[in-house]
Amino acid sequence: MQLTSTSEEGKSLRPSSPASWSTLNRPLVPGIIAFLGWTGFALARWQIWAKGHLSLFIMAGHTFTHRAQLSPGLRLVPSAGYDGQFYYRLALDPFNWHATAFGITMDQSYRYTRIGYPILAWIFSLGQHQLVPVVLVVLNLFGVAAMAMLGGAFARQSGRHALWGLAFAAYFGLVISVGRDTAEPLAEACMLGGLLAYRRGTGGMYVLATALLAYGAITRETILFAPAAIAVTRLIAIARRRANPGLADLTWVVPAVGYGVLEVAVHFVVRGEFPLLANTSRNLTAPFTAMADALKYNAQHINTAHLSPIDIAMLEYATLAVFVVAGLVVLAVTTAPGHERLAFVFFVLQLGLLSSQIWTSTFGEGRSLIEPYLMALVLLLATPRRYINWAYLGVIVACVLPALAVVARRRTLYM
Repeated sequence: MQLTSTSEEGKSLRPSSPASWSTLNRPLVPGIIAFLGWTGFALARWQIWAKGHLSLFIMAGHTFTHRAQLSPGLRLVPSAGYDGQFYYRLALDPFNWHATAFGITMDQSYRYTRIGYPILAWIFSLGQHQLVPVVLVVLNLFGVAAMAMLGGAFARQSGRHALWGLAFAAYFGLVISVGRDTAEPLAEACMLGGLLAYRRGTGGMYVLATALLAYGAITRETILFAPAAIAVTRLIAIARRRANPGLADLTWVVPAVGYGVLEVAVHFVVRGEFPLLANTSRNLTAPFTAMADALKYNAQHINTAHLSPIDIAMLEYATLAVFVVAGLVVLAVTTAPGHERLAFVFFVLQLGLLSSQIWTSTFGEGRSLIEPYLMALVLLLATPRRYINWAYLGVIVACVLPALAVVARRRTLYM
């Protein structure tokens, strides 16, 4: 069924179209807008909640810190803290794998396998500890900008306007990433960049895709679902003699081997356990049980008098559901490559395996659930206009804005 008679691409090519609209049709534009927007949020949180103390973004708490050993000027939050404190600890020296260093004790061995973000912070801070809090924030601002820019490139490749790339940086969970120094912006930028490079299908692009996906995997291990999807499609093609082994296979072999080597290194150096197994027991559970229990509990405790944390969590889950359902609806008609569709399915299935620690949390604002959202956008942008035109796509994308606004306001004011 034809939903629109005039494509966005056709409109942008008409001589009568405003020159400014064509000028904005560049991936760099959403990248700049996203950078400025998220910088505004970071500045507001810095001044309003953190009272000018940027080190509070690290969210170092009292449970895993030793005050006398901490770097001068590091402020503590009145709680156990959050994941940013472990990224900060590794950013001070990513090669120091002692259980306790610089006044912070690691809680789980899998922290060491998420080394990508700390390594970059260590490099760009030039080993100067006083610069690390600033660098961690700046890296995330460039990370969300890169996500928007890469989203714009996906849009352009699918014949849509580059400004659709802003949707990639509009996920509500990024409020936590930017406001608490966690690794999602860098990891997701690596994943999107790797998938985009793989689409190009040339030798040099395969090497770039390999590097990005491998670095994404050691930044956030869930990124491995993307090269896993490539592996499945490549092995099927090779088995059917539609392709031969080659450079394209580096994109799934190297990330898997690289992450595996890091797992083994942590196993022998740190605690004698494999971090992935520790992470699995902590963050995964029987399929869909934790999700169902959390949604049932939240539905029974919705507050109609004011917007409570549970209300916000339900808004986030409803928003994510819109994109998951939309992605599933277009799965058979999108022109996105098979490995991208399969990656979306893998990430959606992962949602059902997540533990109650993630589903019942009202503190993380769904930051761990970002990949299905991003992959849904990739599929939607690549869906022909006879199935979904710019107006329908706009309605779907706009669904993320209420949750983003609510979460951004909440985390500007509160911890």
